[in-house]
Amino acid sequence: MKKLIHVLFAMSLLLIYACSSSDNNDGGMMPDPDPDPVADFMVRTVTKTANHPWFGEGSAIGYTINGNEGSQLNLIRSTEYVFDINTPTHPFYISTDDTGLGAGEVTKGVTGSKTQNGILRFTPNSNHPDTLYYQCSSHPKMGYMIILSDS
Repeated sequence: MKKLIHVLFAMSLLLIYACSSSDNNDGGMMPDPDPDPVADFMVRTVTKTANHPWFGEGSAIGYTINGNEGSQLNLIRSTEYVFDINTPTHPFYISTDDTGLGAGEVTKGVTGSKTQNGILRFTPNSNHPDTLYYQCSSHPKMGYMIILSDS
């Protein structure tokens, strides 16, 4: 019985350690270097706070990326990124326009554009400008910037 208690205690410690050491402290700004095979970015909506870069502008609702409001995304060209989107009434898309509302939709390298519940895949390439935006096609200024680089 004592051995069983010791084994359970050791397993509990390992579980606690595994959960606490998985935080990469990057603020959700960059994808995890070993991302979940399903999604690099979890996209949700919240009422904007002063943490959102466009707080007080556009919609009162903003996107969160991996739990952080209005994160700037730093993406590398020729890498596919997967966005897991659950944003009812707020169709998510990649744009050349910082306001959104459907303007400047990027279609090359994108599948699942303007989804509210599902997956959007984006593979930036050399033809995309260095600065893009993730936005809502129905409401202004919900998202923020995407900065593309070659490495």
